[in-house]
Amino acid sequence: MHLIEEKIYPARSAEILAVGGGKGGVGKTCFAVNLAVEIASRGWKTIVLDADLSCSNVEAVLGVQCSTRLDEFFFQKGRKNLDAIIHDTGYENLRIIPGTSGLLDVANPRYQLKVALIRELRKLDADLVILDLDAGAHFNTLDFFLLAADSGVLVITPERTSIDNAFKFLRAALFRRITRFYNSPEVGLLLKRCQSLSEFIESVRNSNYLEDEIGEQVVVEMTALARSMRPRIVVNKASNVYEAKIAANILCKYVKQYLKIEPELLGHLYFDQYVTKAVNSSTPFVVGDPKRKISTCIVDMANRLGYF
Repeated sequence: MHLIEEKIYPARSAEILAVGGGKGGVGKTCFAVNLAVEIASRGWKTIVLDADLSCSNVEAVLGVQCSTRLDEFFFQKGRKNLDAIIHDTGYENLRIIPGTSGLLDVANPRYQLKVALIRELRKLDADLVILDLDAGAHFNTLDFFLLAADSGVLVITPERTSIDNAFKFLRAALFRRITRFYNSPEVGLLLKRCQSLSEFIESVRNSNYLEDEIGEQVVVEMTALARSMRPRIVVNKASNVYEAKIAANILCKYVKQYLKIEPELLGHLYFDQYVTKAVNSSTPFVVGDPKRKISTCIVDMANRLGYF
């Protein structure tokens, strides 16, 4: 007779999904909020963090007002805690951590504070934490995107400028990752002179700063860092599914070729003037008109993410 040993399972860690965009106006906040509402409606405990540290607007899109903000987390002395700044939203299973007030002293927190924030987010009683990031490629945005490991979503539109900015965003994220990985002035100097990872690799191989053996080791490590990034692409404001696929294919082609990153298409959202009405009324469109085509797109993406 064998005794049945009691298993001790590790504490559950909340999954983190970072939503970024290479430029403003692509609809990342609208996507993040509606995805959160849809997933929460299925019974998954969901939290939205407004990680735009200069111009937060998740509260307005959700129609909630919060008395405490993310500023308080950064100002806390000693052990950091998020409990005091998590707020209910009126939607079952959905809570919000509002962004900062936009003051300069909290708009640019130290890297260690961002790491501490991600650590505390993973400890929350939640199945999923969605980070709504700032537009552009500022260090704060890149660090949050990278700290969420391979759970990054990049929202683009079919416009050429959006695709180009998305490529630049992923390049900046990769170069930021490489810079922090090596913490080397020599590597940082080479990065500043390159437009792509392919060019960077050639620079390393032809560099006088590194010995041949070390240089090849760096090349292998950098390629591994790039391939460990698996961003998912969402094409917003698409006229049809073909336009969305073309935009995603163009971005994926150049990202694979020049950055050695292999993104995948998560889905698309149709261009719909109803979105403006939904935002102005502070009612997510998946709630205001769940049968609308754009709402069914959110449903499909929630399914693809595994939140049935």
